Amino acid sequence: MKESTSMFESELRVSPRPVLAGLLILGCGLFLGAQLLSYPWEAVSRAMSLFFLLTGLSGAGWLLVNWKPWVGRWFTLIALVIALHFASVWLDLSEALALVWMPVALAAPLIGPAAATVTAVGECALILILLTYPATKANPSIAVIALVSICAALAIMYAIYGSMDRLVAWLEEYSERARCSLEEVRDRKVEQEQAMASLAHANRQLALANERSAALRSIAEEAEKAKTIFVASVSHELRTPLNMIIGLVDLMIESPEIYAVALSPKMREDLEVVHRNCEHLSNMINDVLDLTRIGAGRMPLHRERVRLKQIIDHAVEVVRPLLEKKRLALQIAIPDDLSEVYCDRVRIQQVILNLVSNAARFTEKGGITVAVIQEDQQVLVKVTDTGPGVSPQDAQRIFEPFYQGSGDLWRGKGGSGLGLSISKRFIDLHGGRMWLESEPGLGTTLFFTLPLSPPIESVARPGSRIREDWVWREHAFLASRGVSSRQPDKPRVVICDETGALYAELARYSDQIEFVDTRGLPQAVQELRQCPAHVLVLNTSASDNLCQLVGTASREAGHTPIIGCSVPRSVERATSVGALGHLVKPVVRAHLQKALQSVGKSVERVLVVDDDPDTLQLLNRMLLVCDGTLQVATASSGREALAEIRRTRPDLMLLDIVMPDMDGWQVLESLRQDQAIGTIPAFFLSAQDPADQPLTSRVLVTTMDEGLSLSKLLRCSLEISALLLKPEEGVDLASV
Repeated sequence: MKESTSMFESELRVSPRPVLAGLLILGCGLFLGAQLLSYPWEAVSRAMSLFFLLTGLSGAGWLLVNWKPWVGRWFTLIALVIALHFASVWLDLSEALALVWMPVALAAPLIGPAAATVTAVGECALILILLTYPATKANPSIAVIALVSICAALAIMYAIYGSMDRLVAWLEEYSERARCSLEEVRDRKVEQEQAMASLAHANRQLALANERSAALRSIAEEAEKAKTIFVASVSHELRTPLNMIIGLVDLMIESPEIYAVALSPKMREDLEVVHRNCEHLSNMINDVLDLTRIGAGRMPLHRERVRLKQIIDHAVEVVRPLLEKKRLALQIAIPDDLSEVYCDRVRIQQVILNLVSNAARFTEKGGITVAVIQEDQQVLVKVTDTGPGVSPQDAQRIFEPFYQGSGDLWRGKGGSGLGLSISKRFIDLHGGRMWLESEPGLGTTLFFTLPLSPPIESVARPGSRIREDWVWREHAFLASRGVSSRQPDKPRVVICDETGALYAELARYSDQIEFVDTRGLPQAVQELRQCPAHVLVLNTSASDNLCQLVGTASREAGHTPIIGCSVPRSVERATSVGALGHLVKPVVRAHLQKALQSVGKSVERVLVVDDDPDTLQLLNRMLLVCDGTLQVATASSGREALAEIRRTRPDLMLLDIVMPDMDGWQVLESLRQDQAIGTIPAFFLSAQDPADQPLTSRVLVTTMDEGLSLSKLLRCSLEISALLLKPEEGVDLASV
């Protein structure tokens, strides 16, 4: 700061050399003037003396300026004062005193304001001394003028240099701020360089993390596939022996006479324990499968308008025997004017059954209350019990899978710890919310909400023949095409599939899409002419002629996008060639009785086909218990079953799916192709639920109009590739 101030002040100073040159010129002028004007010798000699004095002072001052600048400046100032006063006294030029303000005026630019003050004080003192000694012949009036001029010059210098000092102070402050800003900019530059280096390092780390995340995603996808295969395998491996255990125990309890042995009360009690635990294990397998379906996005909701009171009454009737056994009171509070709820009847009934059965299991005294309250556009369901309650620690984890509490109250109550977790996920799928309020010792209340209706977007409806989600295509709306006046609120998908299998499979995924089932291209084109669709889906079991079929459809479908795929026929859809249903193991006698009744005619001969001898023996006994007049034949392979069918033509066939030589589907295909046999009513037997075996297509073909432009081709390639690289998820209707 001091260095910058001194440098700035030095820029304001003038050089003393012009002043010294002026003194030399003044001396020369006096000498020449005395010579030319023929003054007396005494005056000429005095002028010559002043000339030599000024010349000497100028020369000495020049040398001092070169040697010591500040000494030279002070010497120049003193020389000027001496020259003026010497002229006034020596040359008897009292008028020279009128010029004594000049040293004061020059002192400030030569040295500074302080030097001007010192010069002014010195000159005033010198003038006063001259006035004190009359021998100097000083003119008092001239002296007064000189003093006034000195004071005026000093005041003017201070006025000028005062503003200059303020300017210097401002410049110093500005310079300091600029210096601080410069330092800050330098610091920021260093920080920026460090940040750039850190960003470069983070970018490298991110690239590495991206590679690792891609690898982990691949591992996760493989793990998801392995989990699905594992669950399917476990369900098969567990359900097969469970089928034997539950079936045999059920026969022992319900029909002990077939063993010609009377069961003692203790033996019957033990068998009931075995049967109850086997059913518990079977229910646990079903819960695990439900949890897997929800996690994989394969749990569709088939929503409809239902009366919640009917669902609650049905669930309560299932639990009522347990309530009566434990002498628990039951109260149901449902308003008579309760609106219908748009939900999946089966899933909501399962939720209420879980809540009520849990309350009944944990409550020993008091009772259970089921209450329903309608709040605006949703209903609130409360299930309250007078049981032991739930601790705050358990309440935080009560909805986690397989969590059964940490206290002694939870032990010995049964259950798999999946009921509440699955129930909460079912409610979440409906767009509702489930939570718990409990106080230890005072009971527990479980709440859940359900929307009365699906959310409706508040958008202005278009004209009677215009939809806001359609791109206008003139050919699709010509009057000659016979456009239907029906305006569907759901996305419309026309499915062209000769087998009819794909329609049923896709309909399971969502009830918010309108699927139109057609069995041939002419019928599909007719549907498109009646009402435009978002897409036409073509399915064929053989992918060889898929491209040809898509090309033919593109010429007929006009401007509708076309998707071609090759999805094989599902086992569940084998009902189209004679199968009446699907029996999932473990199969009990009640299942067989329903199967016999569903044939629609008297059943005399039944063929059981399974590669497991124990299963054949069990089903034989169970059928005879259902109806002792039945003629039951068995076959351990598909070929043996076909031979038995040609020989006896049974009225009903129970057909296992997984067999070594021919599976159940191949057996039905063979029967369908053999016109001499005709259709045999059949039920599939399997330990694997068809819902756990999702169908896949190995081919995807798409086109529209005359084809796809390069820009659309590129965009489709990027979006489809991004979709294919994502882990498998459910249908996102928000993007439809």
